[in-house]
Amino acid sequence: MLLCFATQASAGLVPKFKFGVKAGMDYQANDFKSAINSFDIKSSTGWFAGAMVDLSWGKLGVHPEVIYSRNSFGVEGVDSRLKISQVEVPVLLKYSLFNIVDLQVGPRFCIMDEASGSAENVKWNWNSPTIGYAIGLETTIWKIAISARYNGAFKESEVMGFTTGTTKTNNLQIGVGFYF
Repeated sequence: MLLCFATQASAGLVPKFKFGVKAGMDYQANDFKSAINSFDIKSSTGWFAGAMVDLSWGKLGVHPEVIYSRNSFGVEGVDSRLKISQVEVPVLLKYSLFNIVDLQVGPRFCIMDEASGSAENVKWNWNSPTIGYAIGLETTIWKIAISARYNGAFKESEVMGFTTGTTKTNNLQIGVGFYF
């Protein structure tokens, strides 16, 4: 059995495994329109933190993460604050470019932990799970990873579960991580 494992490892069939943590800035850009009320949700900068795993077979690999993100938005037109905290699970395929930078792309699953706020005659409460996409770059120097990623939604109305208009949020995450 040991000989079988050694043969697979030398042939590149056993992935290189890395585990780490990451944190950084989460900039949300919103395109939110409502046919019912006249209001505008402003873009905002929040934070994220989480864990990451890296499985590599040469230039190809899989990079899943579990990330908690938090953001708060001002709502113009109704004098309100909208708070969003969510758990994101991106499952990214990666391709190493020149062994310097990794291109990452794949689906992103989101579960809203909190999406609420209130104002006069308006109550915000969205707790719908969503599916989106992520595309980004990551470079690792020694055990320190630096990443930039764009996250988007496949459909306009699925992002926050709001159905009376169009809702679309996109975010840019810039972070630093450490692999153990």
